[in-house]
Amino acid sequence: MNFNDIVDNLVRSFDHEPHPGEANIVYDNSGYHLEAQAIRQAFTPFTWQAMPPELLHEEQSCLGFLSRAGFKYYLPAFMRLALTDYHRADMIPDNLVFSLTLPIEADIIASAIDIKRDQMDEKMPGVDWNDILQSQLQSLNQSVHEFIARAALFNSDQGRVIYQFLAHLRDEHSDDFLNQEPAVAIQRYWFQFA
Repeated sequence: MNFNDIVDNLVRSFDHEPHPGEANIVYDNSGYHLEAQAIRQAFTPFTWQAMPPELLHEEQSCLGFLSRAGFKYYLPAFMRLALTDYHRADMIPDNLVFSLTLPIEADIIASAIDIKRDQMDEKMPGVDWNDILQSQLQSLNQSVHEFIARAALFNSDQGRVIYQFLAHLRDEHSDDFLNQEPAVAIQRYWFQFA
């Protein structure tokens, strides 16, 4: 599927998405988080359809500061820019793929704890390695939970266009992703929308 078809599908599936409202663009509206406050102020005047490319370039690292509703609402603006002007999009495709990938740090943490336990059991016989694992997984669970909570907001048409976007990156720009990150994102979650 060429990128123009994906852009058409993107516009069609996100076109009637309601704006989250100024108070729900970023995850922190306390006034103490200066970067979140700046992003909210910059994004408030724009619908996702009217986001200036310059602003998207300027705020290309903002996805992590958006609330769940803000992420869902502004995601298509970033995706459209990555599709229509990939080579000038800079880090936007990488940031999108990262934000759309289900974390698997649980496997890494569990493996690291197993290795550490095997190495240290004789030196530290009374250590409860399950407590250490649970402590590590607790922080990871927040990141997995956040991904699932955001992903659950997308309807099937929106999920399908996210899959198409990731498949396009996988097929057309695989050389730009050393670890095949778009394919990994698809395999971990978005395959279900193929």
